Amino acid sequence: MVETKVLTAARRSHRTEPEPAQARSSTPGPDFASRLADELPRLTRLALRLARDPARAEDLVQEAALRAWSKQDQLRAGAPIAPWLDRILVNLAIDRSRARRDQVDLADVEDRWRDDDYTVDPVQVMARAEQREDLEDALARLPVGYRTVVVLHDAAGMTSPAIADALDLGLPATKQRLRRGRMMLVSALAEDDPKRVASLAQPMRCWKARSQISAYLDDELLPEGRRAVEEHLADCPTCPPLYASLVSLQETLGELRDTDKVVPDEIAARITETLARLRDS
Repeated sequence: MVETKVLTAARRSHRTEPEPAQARSSTPGPDFASRLADELPRLTRLALRLARDPARAEDLVQEAALRAWSKQDQLRAGAPIAPWLDRILVNLAIDRSRARRDQVDLADVEDRWRDDDYTVDPVQVMARAEQREDLEDALARLPVGYRTVVVLHDAAGMTSPAIADALDLGLPATKQRLRRGRMMLVSALAEDDPKRVASLAQPMRCWKARSQISAYLDDELLPEGRRAVEEHLADCPTCPPLYASLVSLQETLGELRDTDKVVPDEIAARITETLARLRDS
């Protein structure tokens, strides 16, 4: 099986030559193996969200585990292992990603959202989002850098600072990717039925409100900023459906945290076997 080959290769990488006593202290021991094994189910759920295809996700987890095994001396003593493993997995996913022909175009989406007359039908967006295949397909169409942040934040429940640390990004860049990723996901799910509604004159331009809706959703605006967005949403005919779609999508993505819904039984069984081999190695 793949797991056997990976673990055998990992062990051999540390046994090719006799090591001096000082070097042997960096050889993966039971504690590291146990910590790595404990993270494999979570890594698999993340890989499934990034790769969509179970076989590709399993390959990603196995290669990430192999890299972590061989580079475990790079993990600082006492440092949490989860962000370090996340970074390894995400970098692998990015390296392997290939742009789909129907990948969502960020510039096109931002142009739409900047148009005061652009809106969507939130009922249609949520109807498609509740169809697991449609939601996963829409996620797969997002550029991997944006998809990763949306999945980590809204599906895995990580905070923006934790994501920034895991991906080695600045916090502003992480929040920007989250905002843009959410916009692209809404537009991808509404793509077959974009709507245009004549907008009224608003004190706050629609794009300014829309560019702040993600921060509003995460309760990151100052009180005056929240009031301005709420006043705009109360009067604008086009922005409330976009906001409603963002709220509903965040809730739907949050439901993907259920392990039983995310990790197929056959992969869970192989992970269990991997855990046993890691602990016995």
